[in-house]
Amino acid sequence: MLDYHLHTNFCGHGKGDPSEYVRAAIDRGLDEIGFSCHLPMLNKPDPYHAMPRYMLPVYFESLRALQKEHSGSIRIKIGIEADYLEGYEDMISYLLSAFPFDYVLGSVHFLDQWHFTSRAGRDQYSEVDPVEVFPRYYEEVRKLIRTGLFDILSHPDAIRKEFFQPAGSLDDEYKQVAELIRDEGMCIEMNTAGLRREAGFIYPHPDFLNICLDKGVPITIGSDAHRPEDVGRDFDRVMERLRGKDNVNIALYSRRKMEKIPLSELAWS
Repeated sequence: MLDYHLHTNFCGHGKGDPSEYVRAAIDRGLDEIGFSCHLPMLNKPDPYHAMPRYMLPVYFESLRALQKEHSGSIRIKIGIEADYLEGYEDMISYLLSAFPFDYVLGSVHFLDQWHFTSRAGRDQYSEVDPVEVFPRYYEEVRKLIRTGLFDILSHPDAIRKEFFQPAGSLDDEYKQVAELIRDEGMCIEMNTAGLRREAGFIYPHPDFLNICLDKGVPITIGSDAHRPEDVGRDFDRVMERLRGKDNVNIALYSRRKMEKIPLSELAWS
C-alpha cells in the first residue's frame, strides 16, 4: 500500500519530523510513501500554510537522507504540493524544475482571496452562493490541469462540504475535468482527509470517482496527514470504495514519470 500525501513540520501547520512519518508508515505496513509539503506561496509569504523558499533545499536533502537510511524497509518518494495560482505559472515552473521531485500534487485552495480550505476561510461559506462557487472551482481545476505543471490532481472536490452542496448535478463538470486529466496524462487522488474535513466522503465525491474510472483516469492514494498518527488513516475505507471495480489503475511515480499498475497488484495490509 502507498500513501503519497504526507505533510510535516516543514510547514507551519504540520506536526512532526519526517522521520516520525516514516516510522508510522513502517508500523502500518505501508510499502511506499511520498512526502508532499507545500511549495512556497508565490503571491505572498505564508509560513503557516507553506514552506519558506529558503527551506526547499533543506526539505529535499533531508528526505533524500531518509530515502538512503530506510532503503531496505520502505520506498520513500520526494514529492511536493503546489497551489495553482493564475499568473504565477512561470514562477511555479521555475521552483519545480530546481529539484528532481518524484511527483507534484496540484491543488486549488483559493477562489480569489478566499482560502476555502483554511480554518480562517470557513465562515465565508455562509456568504457565497453555491450556484456561482461550484462552476468557478471546477474552472480553476481545469486551468490547473491545462498548465501541464502538475502530475496529480490533489483532494478533488475540496470545495464541497456537508453544509455546502451544489444546487444540481455536477456530472458535466466532472466529465470535463476527467477528460482533461486523462488527456494530460495526470492522475486523480483519492484523499481520505475528506472524512476529517466536513466533506463526509473520501475526495473525490463518489460520482466524480466513477466518472474518472470510466474515462480511464488512474488514481493514487493519500491520507493528507499533517501529523504522524494520520499516516494511512482510513485506507480501509478506500478499499471499500474500490471493492468490486475492475477498471482501477494505481499510479506510482518516480522522477515525474508515471507507472500504472492494476489495483489487484497493490498490496493491502
